[in-house]
Amino acid sequence: MMDGTRKRNPAFIPALVFLLLMVLIIIFADKICIHDPTEIDLSMKFAPNSFEYPFGADDFGRCIFCRCIYAVRNSVLIAFTIEFASVFIGMFVGMLAAYFGGILDQLFAGICNALMAFPSTILIMLIAAFLGASTRNIILAMLLVNWIWYARISRSITLTTKERKYVQAARLSGARPLTIIRRHIAPSIITQLVGQFTLSLGNVVLGLAGFSFLGIGIQRPTPELGIMISDGCNLIRTNFGVLLWPGVILFLIVLDFNILGEYVSHRLRNKNTRRGVDAGTV
Repeated sequence: MMDGTRKRNPAFIPALVFLLLMVLIIIFADKICIHDPTEIDLSMKFAPNSFEYPFGADDFGRCIFCRCIYAVRNSVLIAFTIEFASVFIGMFVGMLAAYFGGILDQLFAGICNALMAFPSTILIMLIAAFLGASTRNIILAMLLVNWIWYARISRSITLTTKERKYVQAARLSGARPLTIIRRHIAPSIITQLVGQFTLSLGNVVLGLAGFSFLGIGIQRPTPELGIMISDGCNLIRTNFGVLLWPGVILFLIVLDFNILGEYVSHRLRNKNTRRGVDAGTV
């Protein structure tokens, strides 16, 4: 099954290589770039492609290549922070609400219904606009919306898992609720959330770029793909490279996470099927 999955996924290896490349960029961005991505040098305005400026320079003489490198680091790290915090909060709240039930579960269901009554993008924009445009506020706004999806998945799995015989046996043997959750319920949820986490990373990177493009996300002069695309739109006729390179990189990042997420989800579904686990819980 593993070999068959790999054969049906020829894009997995290139996607994995690109992921490793992003990791290297994140770690060694300071070593890779020879220019400060925010330093203005009008004498190099619209400098052509060269060894010193591989992607050329923008209208402020800033190295587009260095700005892209730092933008990748900023976007991926912020996206990972948002998703990791969303998984942690959503998983914790969803498990507790479903396991203990009662008023706690009813309160959770009410919060879910209230938040999901609005399109997530509109809700994030409203929260970000209310809090003010900044990197911290867009992270908080996206976190306040994204955690709910993981919480609903965790709740669904917990409601099913807590009725299984081995969980009931552990309960009858006197095991504490938190022990049961940690040993028997949490591992099943983590297995299901890994693929969703990887898939959602691409959506968060894309959303982050979109909000920055609109001016309610990361603010200038911080290098960010959405900001660079926004600046490039005004220069599309004079210097297309300012728009081209961040757009291509954003496309590749989102595509990479989608390919990896689909691959991981498929592998986990096959693994659960072989173990006789109901993979259709969520």
